[in-house]
Amino acid sequence: MKKQTKPTLLYVEDDLETVRNIVFLLGEYFSKIYTAIDGKEGLEKFQVNRPDIILLDMNIPKINGLELAKLIRKDDNKTPILFLTAYCDKDKLMSAINLGTSSYIVKPLKIDELQSAITKIISKTMFNQKRLACGFDWNVEMNTLIYKAQEMKLTKKEVELINILDKNRTKFFTACELSVDVFQENPKDAKCNNIVQLISRFKNKVVEHFETEEFFIKNIYGIGYKITD
Repeated sequence: MKKQTKPTLLYVEDDLETVRNIVFLLGEYFSKIYTAIDGKEGLEKFQVNRPDIILLDMNIPKINGLELAKLIRKDDNKTPILFLTAYCDKDKLMSAINLGTSSYIVKPLKIDELQSAITKIISKTMFNQKRLACGFDWNVEMNTLIYKAQEMKLTKKEVELINILDKNRTKFFTACELSVDVFQENPKDAKCNNIVQLISRFKNKVVEHFETEEFFIKNIYGIGYKITD
């Protein structure tokens, strides 16, 4: 995978209206979307452009999706392939899975299902990127927060806060526990309000930057803080 905030996509589909709709809906997730209307063109564009992710309809002309995936896998066994299929044929789907398919979606498409599958693949394949919650990803290498293909640089304290919460996703952390780790304070002298203010500022920063009310750190009164949807 290339080191970039947004990956590239190859989308192979012979229905031009569907292509236009999907390219429009997925445009924000990718730096470039290459399209092809049949398997032969899809193979050529794969070889020339080397996309980061492949979105592949099973039923395409000249070379069908399954055969195209087999040809790609002869040369590349890592690039994620997401199949779109109208088939309910278990053998065909099993063959696709055996080719190292990342996932498959049965038509008719549900947009939220497609977007969810795409964001999961991006999260797994982007270099040093972790999925947090509520649609947020964290690029560990670049110390950036990513939401709907937009990014925001994190401060050192914000990174430390995410690190601590990420290491134990099952645990609720009290403000004082976080204050000790983030601000390196003596447990007896910990000013728990420091962490409350940090998280409050962080949330306001996220809301303003991404123009969303979503936030991946939840606070349950009397229990503590945790990364959760």
